[in-house]
Amino acid sequence: MKFSHLTHRISGKSETHHSSDHGNENTATHSAGTRDAWEIHNRAMMMQRAGESVIVLSIGQEADELTPPLIVDAATDSLKSGRHHYTHVEGDPDLRSAIARYHRQMTGQHVEPTQCIVHSGAQNALFAVAQCLLETGDEVIMPEPYYTTYPGTFTATGATAVPLTVDASTGFKLTTQTVLDAITPATQALVLNSPSNPLGALYSRADLEPVIEACISNDIWMISDEVYAALVSPEKRFSPAAITRAQHLTVTVSSLSKSHRMTGWRVGWSVSPQPLADHIGELSMCMHYGLPPFIMDAAVAALADDSVSATVRAAIADRRRIVHDTLNAGEALTIFDSGEGMFVLLDVSGSGRTAFEFAAGLLESKQVSALPCDGFGPSGNYLLRVGLCVDGEQLSTACQRINEYANNL
Repeated sequence: MKFSHLTHRISGKSETHHSSDHGNENTATHSAGTRDAWEIHNRAMMMQRAGESVIVLSIGQEADELTPPLIVDAATDSLKSGRHHYTHVEGDPDLRSAIARYHRQMTGQHVEPTQCIVHSGAQNALFAVAQCLLETGDEVIMPEPYYTTYPGTFTATGATAVPLTVDASTGFKLTTQTVLDAITPATQALVLNSPSNPLGALYSRADLEPVIEACISNDIWMISDEVYAALVSPEKRFSPAAITRAQHLTVTVSSLSKSHRMTGWRVGWSVSPQPLADHIGELSMCMHYGLPPFIMDAAVAALADDSVSATVRAAIADRRRIVHDTLNAGEALTIFDSGEGMFVLLDVSGSGRTAFEFAAGLLESKQVSALPCDGFGPSGNYLLRVGLCVDGEQLSTACQRINEYANNL
């Protein structure tokens, strides 16, 4: 039987356009043979289900933490009160108003609730935004390594991804010149994730302002993925949405997954200029037809409580200190850490193994699961992502095991 070309594009194995065509040789190719990014993690979960004691550092969620009771209670009370019927496709009005307030608190941009569209997670929001902005013939720029779903999400539209390799020399951040060299008449959007996954790179105002000016000058959409922004201390946060001159081309995507320990609740949103928000709302009619109202009531409760994200932020900071205090594997490993986000990055090239080989051996011999970044783009072949997502005792044990494994190679 025949399948559409979409099935190839959403696999993330679509061909990408490389900015070497624009005079920039510092790029990498996303080949059709890229390994499944979650292979090691899936092995670890199978081992756990079989009863093995595996410490899982390969996924971005706090495995041993529960959604706060005030949020759970809001959902159950809502459900018991009969809030389980159809509701507004674009999102419940109370939640859209809460998102507008939260967005202003996080970014400084004043928006109307009608500019806020509710989605089943930030991933769904990114997909919807891409569908409304991109089509065949367009190009979308993104840093590489990138989050593993980015190629499939943005090339599902028929657009071509233009990955720009970043490395430790720039703090794993795009430079203005790299972006300028990559822009062509076909460039329609630039995607940034700050702090980024898997790299943890945090873009400051000084980093972003010249890049945004390039977007303004070339009529390019700025898609800002800010799902980890609440884990950044408030004085260090900066969003493209804060630049007034860029608000007509800025789309902000976020969610409650990381900030409120709600990964399984699937609540995310997009905030965009009103004409785009109207289009995204129409797509939502075709795509998911609205979220459950009791879930949205829980989201309103979550957004009203600033203490939850502060608690998560403090927990992540404590775990980060444990990694730096415990992980010491000599020349085999190099730690890269911006101090922000939910991950620490390890360069394992000194071990003589690729990240996948290192992760596979670590899981088999030490029962610790970390995520190789080769599924995040070719330049991740020697980068290993370590999640700060288990309690301090487990994390300390995991780091000791990583030391042992690396030193025995």
